[in-house]
Amino acid sequence: MPPMLAAYLEKFHNPQLMGLLLALAGATLTISLFGSALAPYFTAVVMAYLLEGMVRPLERIRVPRMMAVTLIFSLFMLIASAIFLILTPALVRELSRVSTEIPKITATLKALMQHLTLSASGWIDSPFAESMLLGLVEKSQGWAADSISMLLKGGLPGLVSVLIYLFLVPFLIFFFMKDKTALLTAFSRYLPRERTLLKRVLSEVNVGVGGYIRGKFWEMLLLGSASYLGFVLIGFQYAFLVAVLTGLSVLIPFLGLAAVTLPVILLGILQWGITWEAAHPLIVYGILQLVDGNLIAPMILGETVRVHPTTIMLAVLFFGSLWGVAGVFFAVPLAVLVKSVLEVTVADDPVATVEPT
Repeated sequence: MPPMLAAYLEKFHNPQLMGLLLALAGATLTISLFGSALAPYFTAVVMAYLLEGMVRPLERIRVPRMMAVTLIFSLFMLIASAIFLILTPALVRELSRVSTEIPKITATLKALMQHLTLSASGWIDSPFAESMLLGLVEKSQGWAADSISMLLKGGLPGLVSVLIYLFLVPFLIFFFMKDKTALLTAFSRYLPRERTLLKRVLSEVNVGVGGYIRGKFWEMLLLGSASYLGFVLIGFQYAFLVAVLTGLSVLIPFLGLAAVTLPVILLGILQWGITWEAAHPLIVYGILQLVDGNLIAPMILGETVRVHPTTIMLAVLFFGSLWGVAGVFFAVPLAVLVKSVLEVTVADDPVATVEPT
């Protein structure tokens, strides 16, 4: 047997490593089978983890934990209520307005396509290109209309789901934060006594995943606010809708930037027609993306996510195909988790390199 293969097989005799791999396999199977039913629970866990990062600084200045948890949770509920009661109706109004103007967008695009095919008549077969492009436009119109209709009517969660998220998720968040120590103590009873390997993985995941999630939250807030201000300054009628899309796009690496570019172009043409002014939203969007990529994201995220861009793209495609939209949003944290486990698995001596804490 080759020495390298023998060395890797030897690692799997480590009960800590086998326990970790079995736990990950069980978690993956549970999410695959019961992910939809447990979505409120997972949402509450992620939100509690985010808010815990705000509780710890208060504890460091000797604020009692119960008081710190109550303060941060109250602030969270205040912001969440403002978003639900103010921003959501505004977003629905924007989507409704866009849905009524889809025929106008289609007519404008058809005119643009016909102009382009006539301009290139000496280079390509104009009738074929025109029919192909117009067919694509008509299909795009159908997709857009169906998507917006689904969001406004059947695509939004049903009343029961809304009630679950409105009441169950905040309830879970509060008790996850309040009883954090008791819950972790109870959970640790089911773990092996020797946990050096697990501590190493959790430490790396906490730095990478925790820093990424908190950083993306602030990046989304800053970029969305800056986008809204920039679009308002140029008189863009769809400033709020595009600002929301721009903020959410940071959660989908690389693909989010490209996905929002098309609505920016189309809505600019819808408002100003095929004129120079129609390019203003795209220019603002491009400037904001440059600032975000070269200033905001590096400043907020720093070195928390040490994963190559090609690996991130692979994670987005893989987890997206596995778990849909949720997999796309959580692709980078999951990639960091997999990277940490692989580093521990292929390390020369994973347990020996860990210092007991």
